[in-house]
Amino acid sequence: MQIKKTSLLLPALMFIMGFAVGASAQQGADDVTGANVIYEFAPSGGQILPNQIPGMTEIIGLGGARFGFRMAPRVFFETGFMSGNGEGVQYRNVFGSVRVDIPVETLVGVVFLGADALNYQGVDKDLKTFGGGHVGGGVQALLGGSVWFRSNMKFNINPGTAMIIDFGLSFRF
Repeated sequence: MQIKKTSLLLPALMFIMGFAVGASAQQGADDVTGANVIYEFAPSGGQILPNQIPGMTEIIGLGGARFGFRMAPRVFFETGFMSGNGEGVQYRNVFGSVRVDIPVETLVGVVFLGADALNYQGVDKDLKTFGGGHVGGGVQALLGGSVWFRSNMKFNINPGTAMIIDFGLSFRF
């Protein structure tokens, strides 16, 4: 598998810009922890970096969304989907996670663990459905009002393994 340098450039720039904008927007923020948030909606985009997935040898772009609701003061349940087509591969992932928010200075770190249902068709392979799991982490930065920037790295298991890097805006209410 050959990683194209330009394929990781956009996510890296968005990640850095999100930090810079988020840090400046938070200077006067009263509640950067999001303690008053009950639910959230977050469209996102990113890329999957496959490893030992039959019929999938190239990085492909993904798009999707997640919806979360608060279960405890720093605990959320999230559900959502990510999908993408490219290089002859169809990839669709529906997931559910338990997420813990960890305030760090003016940012909020996140760690999560969950289950996946994956519908996948590799190059010259049949369409199959798999069950799997994931673990991941990320960071959120308040941009202003109820809008946050969020970036994640999620390690998926089955079929094979994969690292999903995604970013987007979270609308928290």
